Amino acid sequence: MNLTKILAGLLIVAAIGLAVGAWMLSRQPNRLVMQSAASAPAVAPKTPSEQHAVVVAAKAIAAGQRLVAEDVKVAQMPAAVANSFDSTDLVVGRTTVMALPADAPLFDQNLLSGLALQLESGQRAVSIAVKEAMAAGNHVRPGDFVDVFFTLDGKSEHASVDTQARLLLSRSRVLAYGPASVESPPPTAAQRKAQQEEASSAVGRRGSGSRDQQAGPASANTAVLAVPLEDVERLTLAEKYGQLTLALRHPDDMAVPDSSMFAALPTVLQPVAGRLKKGEQLQGADRSFAGLRFKDLASGADAKRTRSPAASPVLQQAGAARVPAPHLAPRQNTVEMYQGTAVQIVSY
Repeated sequence: MNLTKILAGLLIVAAIGLAVGAWMLSRQPNRLVMQSAASAPAVAPKTPSEQHAVVVAAKAIAAGQRLVAEDVKVAQMPAAVANSFDSTDLVVGRTTVMALPADAPLFDQNLLSGLALQLESGQRAVSIAVKEAMAAGNHVRPGDFVDVFFTLDGKSEHASVDTQARLLLSRSRVLAYGPASVESPPPTAAQRKAQQEEASSAVGRRGSGSRDQQAGPASANTAVLAVPLEDVERLTLAEKYGQLTLALRHPDDMAVPDSSMFAALPTVLQPVAGRLKKGEQLQGADRSFAGLRFKDLASGADAKRTRSPAASPVLQQAGAARVPAPHLAPRQNTVEMYQGTAVQIVSY
């Protein structure tokens, strides 16, 4: 009897234990899910992609247009654009070399560069042929200032002139000399020496070979000068029919001839009567368009050709006497009496 009660009690305890175990197992998945959620790392919030500033055209831009602030803007792009600009300050004031559509990125090759930017207003870059002996012994460098002298031997077939040499252009800036220019200057003496030493070391290591490094600057066949527009035709005629010599001068020497002391050379083309005021001369592009003859460049202004008929008192007096005034009674007969340069009108 007692044994039966003991077994019944054990079975009851076992049943209770199984029930508790089943209840615990039913709660285990929720606990695992909660633990997994608690142990999972926090997900970082999604951030926008990095942007890159690029200068683009704000509207269609024509070739040869000088850029102003309204022509360009800064656009944000998801990727960097190689060789572009990131600030409008870097392009405003520069000139385009090609037409650009709206929203097109700007690159350095789209903008004007070169010797043209070295010219001042009213100047032109003119190339002339040079010889070493006539160019300060090949010591001219880009950026130097030179005087251009003009020499004629008097044997020209185009005009009868005396042998002469005179200053043609004063204080002209050299923009380029041979392959070197103010933008890509030649190596300095120290740089040439370093190049020679490096070349000598290379030759010594090889044990043979030629030394092609020059001891001095390379010879030049041409020079590019910054010349006022009104002097371009004088320079081109002088180079064609005479000999040019470049004389180096100190950059601080500002002395130049006073052109107002000399008579203006006559032009090939003459302006329409009445378009110029009395005593006024053609200037700038109008003067260059009118042109210049070599014989006038070689012999100077001809007083007979440049003097206006109104400047002759004899012609004025004679012309006034020959044209009767409308309010005067017509004369029957007149005779002109000449005594030297004086003219006297006698009526009878």
